[in-house]
Amino acid sequence: MSLPKLADYQPPTAAELPAGRANWTLSPERCALLVHDMQGYFTRIYPEGSRAFGAVVRSVTTLLEVADRAGVPVVYTAAPGGQDPAWRGLQTDLWGPGPQAVPEHTDIIAAVAPPAGATTLTKHRYSAFVRTPLADWLRERGRDQLVVTGVYAHIGVVATATDAFCRDIAPFVVADGVAAFDRDSHLRALTHAAQSCAVVIDTATVRAALDPAVTAAARWEQILAELLDPLLEEPAAVRQALADPQQDLFELGLDSVRAMYLLTALGDCGIDVDFGEFTATGTVGFLRDRISESPPVTSLPPPGVTGSPSGVSGVAGS
Repeated sequence: MSLPKLADYQPPTAAELPAGRANWTLSPERCALLVHDMQGYFTRIYPEGSRAFGAVVRSVTTLLEVADRAGVPVVYTAAPGGQDPAWRGLQTDLWGPGPQAVPEHTDIIAAVAPPAGATTLTKHRYSAFVRTPLADWLRERGRDQLVVTGVYAHIGVVATATDAFCRDIAPFVVADGVAAFDRDSHLRALTHAAQSCAVVIDTATVRAALDPAVTAAARWEQILAELLDPLLEEPAAVRQALADPQQDLFELGLDSVRAMYLLTALGDCGIDVDFGEFTATGTVGFLRDRISESPPVTSLPPPGVTGSPSGVSGVAGS
């Protein structure tokens, strides 16, 4: 047996995050960031342009930047290639021989490659704690909270969160920073974690908790960027464009259909933007002024999560 080939799925929205039993408060002085199994072997099962996996990449990229600013240590896990079946154990019965000893299988994907100073641990079982020094690594750094991102939500992520809890390390599972085989598995994993061992949280909330420099205006800018990423032909240019209030978003690839969807998504959060006024102006500054007049929110689902008008679904994104 081997890993399945997956169809894409819509990642959970902020409104779908399960209520949990724990009320732990995430602290930059107490936590570490875990990037779990983001190797080529495990991530190749997601189709090109996957919304579910694209959300993970965006989340991990954001949290790596936040961790660097906040002084939060970062640790990666990676399975070895060419494992001896005797060492691999029962995993062979469920998943086959696992990664080969080739870079395209064993390397962390370039989009979330370990930054300088990050630690990478060789991982042998579902949990990142089994046969690794992760518990000691956390203890040596005075960390008793673990922010968990990566794949797969319903297997290694949940196993790691449960193991952390059993070691009195408080896990925070990032709902949009993990992916599973399908949407049902993703939601079940989040519910299980929330009800038994972890706080289920989204990227925007982690960012706000760990980075005190993030003001309400900056949070809105992040949300706007996440909305625009899947709608514009060149999403990499979005964040740079947001720095210029005179930037015309229609010059970047926004059209009337995408603009309508963008304004509808903002309207769902209580931000009323007149379509005619926006299309007449079309600038970053116009939108920034409108959204800054509204109370900040923690998170907003990106386009494509709750459905999209005909012609928008599948637009080039992350």
